[in-house]
Amino acid sequence: MKSHLKAVTTAGILVGLAGCAATPPPTVQTGPEAEVTVDGLYRVDNSVMALAYVKPDLNLQSYTKLMIDDVVVAYKKDPTSRRDSPGGAGGGANYALSPHQMDVLKSLFQEAVVKELTKDNGYQLVDAPAPDVLRVDCYLIDLVVKVPTQNVTGRQQTFASSYAEVTVVFELHDSESEEVLARVADRGDPTTTGGAGNLASVSSAFVRTDLTRMFEYWAGLLREGMDKINEAPLP
Repeated sequence: MKSHLKAVTTAGILVGLAGCAATPPPTVQTGPEAEVTVDGLYRVDNSVMALAYVKPDLNLQSYTKLMIDDVVVAYKKDPTSRRDSPGGAGGGANYALSPHQMDVLKSLFQEAVVKELTKDNGYQLVDAPAPDVLRVDCYLIDLVVKVPTQNVTGRQQTFASSYAEVTVVFELHDSESEEVLARVADRGDPTTTGGAGNLASVSSAFVRTDLTRMFEYWAGLLREGMDKINEAPLP
């Protein structure tokens, strides 16, 4: 597991995206009252995600290539794989994903991030640090799975108003110095047809579609924010 995961989960689980369009526009806090992390990142007000922390002089125009690290996943609490765990769908239980389901979760997220950051003459992917290489760390943390995962792949049809929640965290680093330049995140529920008394069908096909939609949305916000930072005039 990546060395920064503990810092991410303890120093600011919900951090948002700087540089994206919002009303009022995102503003980096300044002055003696500014909220600053231990690694020198300043809070961004009015971000489109929950919270945002960035270097006050953040500039990404020198970076044309990306290293995208493997996705790290962490449960909110120790999960169980038992069907008869207390809490049930929507209750207090946190069920374990199977190894295959965990691989699919990571793969869907990795694919969404790579797709968004490289499309439309975007960043070039590389696998070694260099002066023009930005490293992106990707985390899915505080994962809560609310239905027994055996039901998702089995013949038993399961319905739930909400079947999962997870927090996404992106960290941007200079690939050579490893300096943290920004930390952004949001929490989401992939369930698309539940809520307000409605029940969503929990099946492999529906869950895969829901996760892909949510991951592409988050990756799109990251790309949009990075593009807007690149469009800003140099100081």
